[in-house]
Amino acid sequence: MIDFGKTKESDIISKEGYPFIIGGFASSMFFYNKAKTVSALSFAFGVFSTYFFRNPKRKTPVMKHALISPADGVVISKGNAYERYFFKKEVRRISIFMSLFDVHVNRSPINGKVVDTVYNKGKYLPAYREKASLDNEQNAFLIEGKSGRRIVAVQIAGIVARRIVSYKQPGDDVEKGEIIGLIRYGSRVDVYIEDAFEEFVNVDEKVKAGETIIGVLV
Repeated sequence: MIDFGKTKESDIISKEGYPFIIGGFASSMFFYNKAKTVSALSFAFGVFSTYFFRNPKRKTPVMKHALISPADGVVISKGNAYERYFFKKEVRRISIFMSLFDVHVNRSPINGKVVDTVYNKGKYLPAYREKASLDNEQNAFLIEGKSGRRIVAVQIAGIVARRIVSYKQPGDDVEKGEIIGLIRYGSRVDVYIEDAFEEFVNVDEKVKAGETIIGVLV
């Protein structure tokens, strides 16, 4: 399921996390004198939710034509792949897997404008599997830079994730490193590059949203 909302760079915690954080701690207090185990588990869930929905500030590198990672996590694949929503052809793709312990705020790889978005309801296969790019629930952004170059960033839900959040809609301007959405609980982001591209990252490399340069348009 997809939600539309808005968050700020200054938010320490993404607002989507508050119901889980408050619910966890409130439940812990409610069961404190009734069921110690339930209380402890609820408290642990509140702590984990606070950690999961953290929204740390990022310093985006200033480098012309650089593409910035849209997600925290590990590069699980790179190479040519068919982009089915907008380009409708084989282009370069970099896939980033976000574990439960990674920051799940997603950021724009480039400066530009959101030209279009596509939401596709689908399955919840493990996000690290290749079939997740085809079968899983996902939300795709087509972003066009001021130079006319375009990229596609696709938020993909995973086996635990059950909700994709989008902060941007068609017509919205975005800055490189700006927050565009998040995915709840374990997921993946694929970046498709239509133009010539020099990659700066390798498979199994750790990356940070809004900070790591994943490559340069050439």
